[in-house]
Amino acid sequence: MHKIIIANLVLEPESRTLTNQFGHKVMLRPLPYEVFRLLLDQQGKSVSRDQLFNVCWEGMVVTDQALTNVISNLRRNLVQLKAENVTIKTVSKIGYLLAIEQPITIVENTNEIASLKKQSEPSSVANKINKKEAFNRKTADAILKQLLTKPSVKSVSCCFFLVAMIIVGVVYQRYISIPHFLVSNNYEHFSVNNTDFYLLNKTKEKTDIEKIKSGIESLNLAECNANVYIRMYDSVYEDDTYSLKGYIEAKNNNRNGNYSLSQFSYDDLPHIIGEALKRAKLVCD
Repeated sequence: MHKIIIANLVLEPESRTLTNQFGHKVMLRPLPYEVFRLLLDQQGKSVSRDQLFNVCWEGMVVTDQALTNVISNLRRNLVQLKAENVTIKTVSKIGYLLAIEQPITIVENTNEIASLKKQSEPSSVANKINKKEAFNRKTADAILKQLLTKPSVKSVSCCFFLVAMIIVGVVYQRYISIPHFLVSNNYEHFSVNNTDFYLLNKTKEKTDIEKIKSGIESLNLAECNANVYIRMYDSVYEDDTYSLKGYIEAKNNNRNGNYSLSQFSYDDLPHIIGEALKRAKLVCD
């Protein structure tokens, strides 16, 4: 069972449960959970009201007040759990965005959630850490100066080590800034023409990648230069059914789109993907 760490909160997708570092829990109802996940998937980006209605209400005609009520309840849940630096903001004349100051991470077991405790350390501990970091920087500067003034095999090796550490730091920073659902290492990958597909199966059924790939190829779809991320879960609405969430992003521009199904059949998966690509014409062009 994977879990998503959001600042001092932990989200369990399978049970739709939010838990804080003190063990207090709130179980989200299916509709508020769908809204929260869409905002989470687009963290830092505004999500229009139309997109929320299309994805979470699946195109049903509802009033604006229905969405307002769901957002209000989610905000109350965050206050109830004393969420730190996690807020749902209203974007004037557009919709909403989920503001999170810390990068989110995905873990596969409870042992990895110890990092939550570090986020609730008292300020005195944080000050000690800052002082230690300042001391380490001064020490590193002194060592680097000494190495530059007295070249040797050892100094050259140390320089290479420092450069390598800087590169690792830059790559890691870039990695953690990517939304969790775009981390391709979590997916099974295959390609059809210029489209790269990434499949994450969290259901009880096994995935036959070759069958899905051949099914998509048989549709003779128009070329789409994009990345497609597909996540499948056991449905939160009914037993023995599956739900699906998809995200498509163009490779050569910033266009993207979302789609979801509350239930689907594995046999229909190639056709579902094909229809999603047809609707995403603006992303594919």
